[in-house]
Amino acid sequence: MIEKLRQFIRQSFSNGPKAKIIIGTIAIAFVVVTAVTIMSIRKTLVISIDGKEATFVTYKGTVKGVLQENGIEVSPKDKVQPSLESKVSEKETIKVKKAVPVDIKAGGMEVQLQTAEDTVEDMLDAEKNTLKDQGIEFDKDVDEVSPSLESKLEGNESVQLVKVETKDVTEKQPINFDTIVEKDENLDSSVQKVKSEGVNGEKQITYQIIYKDGVEISRNVKSTKTILEPQNEVVVKGTGQVYASRGGDRITYKKKINCTATAYSNHSTTATGRTPVRNQGGMSTIAVDPSVIPLGSKVYVEGYGYAIASDTGGAIKGDRIDIYLNSSNECDSWGRRPVDVLVVAYPGQW
Repeated sequence: MIEKLRQFIRQSFSNGPKAKIIIGTIAIAFVVVTAVTIMSIRKTLVISIDGKEATFVTYKGTVKGVLQENGIEVSPKDKVQPSLESKVSEKETIKVKKAVPVDIKAGGMEVQLQTAEDTVEDMLDAEKNTLKDQGIEFDKDVDEVSPSLESKLEGNESVQLVKVETKDVTEKQPINFDTIVEKDENLDSSVQKVKSEGVNGEKQITYQIIYKDGVEISRNVKSTKTILEPQNEVVVKGTGQVYASRGGDRITYKKKINCTATAYSNHSTTATGRTPVRNQGGMSTIAVDPSVIPLGSKVYVEGYGYAIASDTGGAIKGDRIDIYLNSSNECDSWGRRPVDVLVVAYPGQW
């Protein structure tokens, strides 16, 4: 180029001393300009890859050119600052963060991707569309993630996403009726009867249910509303000692004893000196164990009637009694049978 310039000057000027001076001056100026131009495009830069820095001298004008010049490959998921198309300047630092592999597990699916984001949260934000295309949607304000959103990504990470859903479910349930007991001293304690039937009510319960990956993990009552009030059942319970005989008589008694009754006849005197009698309309005679029914007690024997416990017998022990009848035939007809014996009054009470 300098030689061409000399030829141009020789053709334009004479070969005198003045021409030689001009040619020399122009040549020097050209060399200076060239040197300045070269120095202006030469730069010393710092390239940082994942925090590891190295210094390079380059004549390239863009970030992309500098990286290519130094054999540094950049994948689509790598982060480069400033951008690849940016112009570089003296003492500038080019930062490259290499993408690392991450496994995303959610709802039985697994997706592998590359990311250069710093945290789990940044990665999920950046890969939201990619995950959605794979059928994974994540709401960081509701769903669960492990490790936490703030966790740093170091590479070869496994991130577990759990879909959390909250639903309100309304159900109807019965309200069980209560049983109210009314006491009646005019009825025997063995008597219990329903005065009015109970009817269950109905209520509407709204539950707040939390699901994780479609599985219910908690259920809490959110509200309750009564639709139908229950009607309580009323039961009448006897508290007295009142016996209803087969004839319809109501007998108030002191004690009721379940006994085995046999019969005897043809005796002239009882253990208490009384003459045994069978009086269907009045007071008959029975033999008892005095340790169970005191002698002289007024009793009522089921199927026999009122009697006085005024006799004893060698075989009459415990809860066994012997009723007096007028003939052997009547005794045979009576046989041996279980009966209720009511102590109506003890000696001295009647």
